[in-house]
Amino acid sequence: MDAVRPAGLGESDESEALGFRRLRRWLVAGFVAANLFFAIAYLVMVWLGPRYALEEAGRSTSTLALALSEQVEATIRSEAAILTSLQREIRSRGGVAAFDETAWYQMFMAHLDLFSDDPADKPMHALFFVDSTGIASASSVSNPTRQADASMRPYFIFHRDHPGDELHISEISQSKITGLWVFFLTQRINGPDGSFQGVLGMSLRINRFEELFAHLRLPADGSIVIQRLDGAPLFRHPFTEAFATSQPGSLPRVAGMVAKGAGAHEQVSPFDGKTRIIGYNVGRHYPILASATVTREGALAGWYRTLSWFTGLGLAALGLGAILFIFALKHLGSLEREARMRRLSQTVDQNPNMILTTDSRGVIDYANSSFYRFTGFEPDQVIGATPRILKSDETPPEVFVDLWQTIRAGREWRGELVNRRRDGQTYWASVVISPVLDEESGLCGFVGMQEDISERKRIEGRVAELVAELKRSNEELENFAYVASHDLRQPLRMINSYLGLLRKRLAASFDQEAEEFFAFASDGARRLDLMIVDLLEFSRIGKQSTREMLDLNGVVADGMQNLAVAIRDCGAEISVAPGLPTIPGDRSELTRLFQNLIGNALKYCPEERKPVVDISCRDGGREWILSVRDNGIGIEAECLEKVFGIFQRMVSRDKYEGTGIGLAVCRKIAEHHGGRIWVESVVDHGSTFHVALPKA
Repeated sequence: MDAVRPAGLGESDESEALGFRRLRRWLVAGFVAANLFFAIAYLVMVWLGPRYALEEAGRSTSTLALALSEQVEATIRSEAAILTSLQREIRSRGGVAAFDETAWYQMFMAHLDLFSDDPADKPMHALFFVDSTGIASASSVSNPTRQADASMRPYFIFHRDHPGDELHISEISQSKITGLWVFFLTQRINGPDGSFQGVLGMSLRINRFEELFAHLRLPADGSIVIQRLDGAPLFRHPFTEAFATSQPGSLPRVAGMVAKGAGAHEQVSPFDGKTRIIGYNVGRHYPILASATVTREGALAGWYRTLSWFTGLGLAALGLGAILFIFALKHLGSLEREARMRRLSQTVDQNPNMILTTDSRGVIDYANSSFYRFTGFEPDQVIGATPRILKSDETPPEVFVDLWQTIRAGREWRGELVNRRRDGQTYWASVVISPVLDEESGLCGFVGMQEDISERKRIEGRVAELVAELKRSNEELENFAYVASHDLRQPLRMINSYLGLLRKRLAASFDQEAEEFFAFASDGARRLDLMIVDLLEFSRIGKQSTREMLDLNGVVADGMQNLAVAIRDCGAEISVAPGLPTIPGDRSELTRLFQNLIGNALKYCPEERKPVVDISCRDGGREWILSVRDNGIGIEAECLEKVFGIFQRMVSRDKYEGTGIGLAVCRKIAEHHGGRIWVESVVDHGSTFHVALPKA
């Protein structure tokens, strides 16, 4: 095959001069761009640096807040364990009525000894009991205890009005006896009947947390805060009176922090007036909000040092570094462009699809090897011609009208054409034609790609013929089953009638054997009639169905109503999960489906066992999966697929009556609704039938 030189290619010297001019332009532009780049980079760094520094401070304080909340929750959890242990002992000893003041004191001291061997740790706690009238009648501080009225304390009101055993954390308060700042952990005491018996509590000194916070590395201007979710103060380090006396809800943005759960933001501190970066985290187990803060100036201090260092170094290296950087960038860019163009050329030329490019008039200026190989044309027959060389008379003219209108409007066209090769043979092609636009969005050419899809079109045509043939065959089979089952009943009824007449006329001369023969014949005719009736019903499924939105609760209820006598006679227990979904379907068919599944569960249950049926539903994504579980005889593993076949029986007819068509009807109904049915079973333990039906 002759090589084709692209049109418009100049002489080698002209090309070389063009390359030098291009190189000089790149060098000049590169020098200017390098200096501009560093200037912009410096300005962007100055602009974005503080933001990144503040974001990093936010991440750091958020991490500290997380560690803080976990440590605080661990501390509260360990203290709450004392209250939980006390609750157990109170219940084991018969409730609060079994305790006098001395008994309370002894129990409190025993638990303090149990939970801590450190003498310095015990004064951190003070256990107390407030009875149901609000009187603090016992504590671990002294025995006897000063009877104080706690009925107006927030924790007492909370537990009195909330019947649960929730742990309540009170806001910080100053002890009138010791002058120390404490907060209370309290729990409600319930009687056996759930009645309010009083409050069990523990006062926890805030210096309990000092040792914890010593392990957290805070900046010199940093602070740590613990609050309840309503903003009530619990602890601050460094501690301030203004924080301790603040009211719930008075601290800014607490509600927003609680709503988000974790994060960081910037705000002015109400305690020192400084703008601070605040990282916060809400406790996972207790209603606490932990915050770690650093001043804005502290967060930016490291950034200012970095900026000073970068400014000096950047100014020193800008001149030489910019030239070297731009030169290397230009050289690498050239190599990259050359490699990219080489790869592009190889990719296009070796592409198995046929590719053409044309100018804006539609004149072909390039075709790849696959085009020549498949169509049989030579390059001199293609270059300079138009794509009309491929045109056949089998593509409607309006297709080409739409094609040209689309691509001349600057849009891509996709479609299928019947083209022809050089030897006149036609082929189906899947074609994509895209316009090529210049820098001013002007149309300068087209790129077309086509793929031979003749074999696919042949297969699609054959598949369409087979589908139509299969559809006709199915319709004929269904019509045959309907007509045959309908017409067979008349002669069968005649057989039954004459058997009855013969039995009446000849009964006097029958011996036992003749009586058995007539019984066998009558029973066979009866079972054949049942099979014909079932076959008739099977053939009718889907013929006259009407689709509507159905509440499956009503559908299952209809099926159970039809089985009401059978359910009552066998004493079955049937449970239906609440809130079954609403789906599109035919009411009579779906009622028949659930009626068959429930009826089978009642029928195939051992006589000595009461039938138990459970109907449930779960979300399967694009479908609802309904399950009918029973406690019947079960199905052998090798029979799980066979049970849905028509007239398939897995058990003896002498023990369980039936034609073996019920589950085949269920499968046909499920498939008619676009669903599926399958079964899981364990012999002698029951079966679970699953029906998947598409959602609306």
